[in-house]
Amino acid sequence: MYHPNHSIISEVQGLRAIAVLLVLIYHIWPEVLPGGYVGVDVFFVISGFLITGSLVREFETKGRISIPSFYARRIRRLLPAAMVVSAAIALSIPFFPKGQWPDIVNGIVASAAYVQNWLLAAQAVDYLAGDTKGPTNHFWSLSVEEQYYIFWPLILFPILVLTRKIGLSAYNGFAGMIAVVGAGSLACSIFLTPFDPGTAYFATTTRAWELALGGALAIYFERSSISHFFRALLGLIGILGIIIAGLAYDKSTQFPGYAALLPTLAATAIIASSGSQMSWSPRVVLNARLMQYLGDISYSLYLWHWPLVVVYAEVADRVIGLVDGMLILFVSCCLAHTSKVFVEDRFRTSSFTFGRTIAVGAGCAAATILIGLGFLAWFNPVQGPGDLNGRLGAVAMVDPRYKWREEDIATFIPRPENVKADVPSIYAAKCHQGQRESEVLTCTYGNPAAKTKVVMIGDSHAGHFYPAFEELARKGSINFRGLSKSACLFSLEAVYHAPFKRLYTECLEWSKNVIAWLERERPDLVLISQSPAYPETAVKGMVAAWSRLLKMGLNVRPVRSTPWLGFDAEKCLTGSKNWDIECAPKRNDSLRRDPAQTAAEELGLRMLDLTNYLCDAERCPTIIGGILVYRDRHHLTATFAKTLNKVFAVELSLQSEK
Repeated sequence: MYHPNHSIISEVQGLRAIAVLLVLIYHIWPEVLPGGYVGVDVFFVISGFLITGSLVREFETKGRISIPSFYARRIRRLLPAAMVVSAAIALSIPFFPKGQWPDIVNGIVASAAYVQNWLLAAQAVDYLAGDTKGPTNHFWSLSVEEQYYIFWPLILFPILVLTRKIGLSAYNGFAGMIAVVGAGSLACSIFLTPFDPGTAYFATTTRAWELALGGALAIYFERSSISHFFRALLGLIGILGIIIAGLAYDKSTQFPGYAALLPTLAATAIIASSGSQMSWSPRVVLNARLMQYLGDISYSLYLWHWPLVVVYAEVADRVIGLVDGMLILFVSCCLAHTSKVFVEDRFRTSSFTFGRTIAVGAGCAAATILIGLGFLAWFNPVQGPGDLNGRLGAVAMVDPRYKWREEDIATFIPRPENVKADVPSIYAAKCHQGQRESEVLTCTYGNPAAKTKVVMIGDSHAGHFYPAFEELARKGSINFRGLSKSACLFSLEAVYHAPFKRLYTECLEWSKNVIAWLERERPDLVLISQSPAYPETAVKGMVAAWSRLLKMGLNVRPVRSTPWLGFDAEKCLTGSKNWDIECAPKRNDSLRRDPAQTAAEELGLRMLDLTNYLCDAERCPTIIGGILVYRDRHHLTATFAKTLNKVFAVELSLQSEK
């Protein structure tokens, strides 16, 4: 199966083409191939197969592994093209709203350091990170592979030396090691995926077994002999397995875990089919000139296609169709061919010494990181609510003399470049509970001895009101404590949580803990604020939870949800010529009927409705009283929320004690 001079295996090259096509189609037309993301898993198997086989053969033939030479080869092969694409992404930053610039730069820095997968793992359950598709996100898989390239030879070499000393062959020693590493990683993936799918998807520890599987294949097939018939049969089974995974899997599939076994074993079977001479073997397709060409440029094609998809979606602001999708494919192939010929091949075949290679590689990575850090230092977004400077905000809306259509969009605050950072202090203070934990955290403002004790519970739609109560507490009106948890409905029934792809049991436990906390603390007023995005089927659990509070004799007031836009406010304002129409949705369209209203009606509770401070009779503007109302599609900016302090004081009869 192996050529002593490391010649290309045509079946592997064809499999690369399949892998990159899976990913491309998934990213451009996800509805056509909802499971196309498994192409990344195919790449992992290929990488493990080629790199492990190369290292073990070097040890067998030379009695050693030159780790510096190995690193130098990897740098020359991978880094130049990656740095060129990273530079292109940096040049594309002006195409994005200023509020996204820091995230893009962070992505460039993380990609240059090959830790993008860990950054995305952290953001997977970070509510503030949102669902922005950054142009560097695809570097996560390259980060996993690069980490593998760094640590695999360091693990492999001492094992091979030890096995030789005790009289075992290198193959037997490696077989034992790969069994331990692979089994441990697979077990970690299977265990973690149901509970923390975001981390499981991106973490190196849950993906290492896929690379190890390719390594095991390299060792086994080096010493085995399989008939041409059986090789061809394996190839057909492998092709079928990848097709099934690509079509049957989708975003709801718990992945990787057990599900990743299908595409990885399928890829293993296709590689194992190499060399079959049967006329019906997949080799006929895999060896086709087009497939070999796509396999040859697959690395550059993977690098270029995603930034093009993201930039196009940002500029066009629409779903990619057939024609524009084909155009993206064509441009991606052109860029991939160019970088393959003039970047990849030039550096891969260069005669750089080890020292010069390391210096060039480190210099490129350091330069990219420094550019990113310099950009962030220059950008320096304003954090938290800004100085109102006399702006009225919410109270302006109920002034009959106020005309919101006359707002100057050149002077509103916070500015677009600062809006993503205009969040309540609870995130910096870490008193807003994340999605993984169920402990009750409290955000506390004001004098504990204040006459009126107010508590607000809920998800981030409770949290975005906290600046108003922080201001009230500063004035001495109340003692306020906020109990909030990301994406969590205060309920006594677990609700399905899409990011976890299972019931949100952590939220149920948190809700029970909140009830116990309230029973101990007995506040004067309990406000409940939730996102309207939960299904109506959640009403039963909400009613059960609220009823527990009423039985305690607590004064419970649910708060009606704020308008939900169909667009990002700052992005709309940046590109709009008629903001009073395009960025001010109709009132009836932006106010959702949410389960909280149904639960309130069932229990006979009067909701606190702030809609008239956010909308007029017809529309809900995104600028009110000189302040940008929303930081995204449905969360208030902290600056605007701060102006609601007077509204809450009036609506809840919270009078100042000063």
